[in-house]
Amino acid sequence: MRSSFKSWRRRVLQWLAVNVFGRLLLPLMVRTWRVDADFPEDWLVRAQQGERILLAFWHNRQLGMLRVAAMLQPVSVLVSQHGDGEIIAQIMARFGVGAVRGSSTRGGTRALRRMIDATRQTNVAITPDGPLGPRYEAKDGVTSLAALSGLPVFWVSWSTDRAWIFKSWDRFMLPKPFARLRFAAAGPMWLDKSMAREALEALRLELQDRMRLQTATLDEDTGLAVDPVLRQRSSPDENRSAPAAR
Repeated sequence: MRSSFKSWRRRVLQWLAVNVFGRLLLPLMVRTWRVDADFPEDWLVRAQQGERILLAFWHNRQLGMLRVAAMLQPVSVLVSQHGDGEIIAQIMARFGVGAVRGSSTRGGTRALRRMIDATRQTNVAITPDGPLGPRYEAKDGVTSLAALSGLPVFWVSWSTDRAWIFKSWDRFMLPKPFARLRFAAAGPMWLDKSMAREALEALRLELQDRMRLQTATLDEDTGLAVDPVLRQRSSPDENRSAPAAR
């Protein structure tokens, strides 16, 4: 009886998340967000010319990325296979974002093949620390995808001084209505499938460090408390701390 109640409650919550929040409330909120963006010219030119790219961003910054999705059409995002992933996939579809179902922890090789197939038709966005973390730790899925597809990697993040931050593993962020979002993007980083494993690992750590530094700088600029993880550095040539929070 208790199991049936939990199953019923989960289905109700999923319906509310997709149909009330995803289809009604979120589109209205997104329209109220004000955006300051600093995007590299190379990215914009490629987008205008229809050239495909890989886009890396942190798992907890997914919703803000909906404001730049239109710039990257068509675009697909790797979404986990569990129930929450289905909610995310349906919500993203409302914004014209496709979903590639898979996980780096469940059927990772199969998910990578699907992502490679997707790169032949769309831009592909990936959260290197998803779906289960640790937070702000880039797994090797993004570098493997870049090496096998031959597409350049750009990394993007955003911050805001007005957001709800959830008590999830990733500290998921939902900008409040009329929030100002500050975006930054950088790249490209090129990888090749002929690279040795050590070289790919070094580039993974470099990408992780650059993404952390980018996000820490944005959080500092908007007055958001900088997560201690963002201050950590891994690459030998990037052994410096992120800016201190004001």
